[in-house]
Amino acid sequence: MKTPILLTALALGVAGCSTTNPFDPPESTQVQVMGRTWTVTAEPDRANAFVAERDNNNLNPFGGPAAQRTPQAVRALQLATGCKVVPGRISQDVGAIYHADMACPG
Repeated sequence: MKTPILLTALALGVAGCSTTNPFDPPESTQVQVMGRTWTVTAEPDRANAFVAERDNNNLNPFGGPAAQRTPQAVRALQLATGCKVVPGRISQDVGAIYHADMACPG
């Protein structure tokens, strides 16, 4: 009699498990642009929206030359996603993180 109860409890416990967790962070892709590493992540709340963040070169004073970030961010977003940034739909927040809407083929 204990075996069917145990099997039922086990089956219910396993049925409640899921391979995906809504609280897991979205997957990100790292790309190199002008010798700098950019991390591109999809925004979970919006379709075809991505975030790009450049590493700080570990505060290396002998890193690559100074360059404007926005063209680098656009290139990083395009390399990581295969999509194009929608003109006028990219913004930068105070933490130098870029948010962009992308136009993806298909």
